[in-house]
Amino acid sequence: MVKSLEESAEERRNYVKQARAAFHNQGQEQSSEPVQEEAAVGNSTLGMRFVIAVLLFVCFVYCDQENVMFQGIGAKEVVQQIEWKPFPTEKLEALLSDIDISKIKDEKNNQ
Repeated sequence: MVKSLEESAEERRNYVKQARAAFHNQGQEQSSEPVQEEAAVGNSTLGMRFVIAVLLFVCFVYCDQENVMFQGIGAKEVVQQIEWKPFPTEKLEALLSDIDISKIKDEKNNQ
């Protein structure tokens, strides 16, 4: 039984299609699994961080309401440290207010 060239070519094409489909499916399975694992890990840590943040806030509010001190530091001192500005912006604004920007623009246009 001798096959024609067309029949053998068709069989080879089918074999190549099957091989490509097998490798294509394997590549998709392998590449999709790590992405799903990363997404699951990201969601779990986000939830944990949110719960920790809520617990810290609840503890802060409780300490503020009951005037609880920890090593001599109360809620008011914590709020003061949060509001504290280490850089004196008022002095910087006063220095920059003396600069006239229109003069600088005029000098650039004249050059």
